[in-house]
Amino acid sequence: MFSLKFLYENPIGALITKHRSRKGEVVCASKCLSSISDPLWESYVRSIPQAQFYRNILMQGYFVPPSILEGLENFEIRPHDVFIITYPKSGTTWTEEIVSLIYNGGDTKKVQKKLLIFRVHHLEVGRPIGHLRFLRKLRSPRLMATHLPFDLIPKQLQEAKCKVIYVMRNPKDNAVSCYHHHQISTFLGNYTGSWNDFLTLFLQGHLVYGSWFDHVLSYWKYHQQHPDKVLFISYEELKVDLEGMIERIANFLDRSLRPEAIKNIAYHCSFDQMKNNNMVNREQLPVTDFFNMSHTKFMRKGIIGDWKNYFTPEQNEAVERVCEEKMADSGLRLVFEPGDAYKRMRTYGRIIDSPNRSSEGLDSVSDHYYNELESENKRSNTANSCATYTYALLTNTNLPEIEQNTKCSDVLEININEYLENGESEENMNLYESIQETSNAGFSESVSVSKGCKSQKSEEYNDQCTNDIIDYTDNSVYGQI
Repeated sequence: MFSLKFLYENPIGALITKHRSRKGEVVCASKCLSSISDPLWESYVRSIPQAQFYRNILMQGYFVPPSILEGLENFEIRPHDVFIITYPKSGTTWTEEIVSLIYNGGDTKKVQKKLLIFRVHHLEVGRPIGHLRFLRKLRSPRLMATHLPFDLIPKQLQEAKCKVIYVMRNPKDNAVSCYHHHQISTFLGNYTGSWNDFLTLFLQGHLVYGSWFDHVLSYWKYHQQHPDKVLFISYEELKVDLEGMIERIANFLDRSLRPEAIKNIAYHCSFDQMKNNNMVNREQLPVTDFFNMSHTKFMRKGIIGDWKNYFTPEQNEAVERVCEEKMADSGLRLVFEPGDAYKRMRTYGRIIDSPNRSSEGLDSVSDHYYNELESENKRSNTANSCATYTYALLTNTNLPEIEQNTKCSDVLEININEYLENGESEENMNLYESIQETSNAGFSESVSVSKGCKSQKSEEYNDQCTNDIIDYTDNSVYGQI
């Protein structure tokens, strides 16, 4: 076990990890700061430990030595390699675990004691010394992953010499997930800036690995050029029809699975299973301080639509404008709401395909599975309306004074029995029971409402109350990585 502090600050470790660019293609970001005219971007670059630029793309410094980056162009690709390619926080870990299990025939026992990082190897992130040599010695089939933009991947990979799975996540949810990821990632400097500043950096393409839009659109074109070799899927498709997408991925990899194996993988890769699985949740790693999860977990929520808890109307309009500008002629479909994702999948069998396509993919989608999804969606809508109405009633009760600077995620628990004893009707108990039913975990004997509700107008807090309760139920209704 090592620590980042030992590897990069201790004199012995620093000697091993010292920045050495043989070809001059990788430049220490500290040498480029004077050329950065944007103060916000400059501050962000300074926050990334040992940040570096490789062909004008900002890269992290820890565990991405120049020797790796400068050796990638001619890295040999084998026909039986499988690459999982994503922009960061788009479902990388989720897809890696799915693919790993597909190559183990759906037998979860084969992976229960082996860390995912030793089953799916990252191309550009690895050992400070000898990483590419290690990858070359791996037996086929090699399962690998990368976040690199298209222009930086090996030449033979650009030519689609092997199977590639690209996973896209809608940019609104992706930005929120990246924001939290930066806060817990020591190798990204444990970001302390504001959400608004981070979103600005995201939209300008100034984060590590560059622009989300450039990344996604270049690989979308790559898929269109090599449809038989490059499977382009979306995070939202995995969310809506996990079993169906596992089958699609397995067939693409020529690894057909029996229905029971597919169900096995889907259960193993559910949110509750993944977040408690130390082989994938990043809570056990060879490097002890790679993440600081005191703020939040690596596997946080992973739902469709979490962006609504962070975006102001102005921020949402800004993202919509950039999406329209960058993607209008791409033919690539984006969805930002669970309901829209369900409708697309039910109508067309896919989300990202053109709506003019035939319904050929629908035969592989289980009607029973869709009925379950629709039922979950209805329960979530019930929670939404019940939460808002229950909150409006509770604002008229004698709640204690609450400090106004309390975090929105904190909630005040009011015992339902005390609530009913204060003269509320039996109908409200039915509302409470409806909310209980939306969560697999249940609400025990309390209703959760936002702090600060007594001293503020109920109209201002109805949405927040809804978010708090839906936020709680989302982990069971929509939860996924």
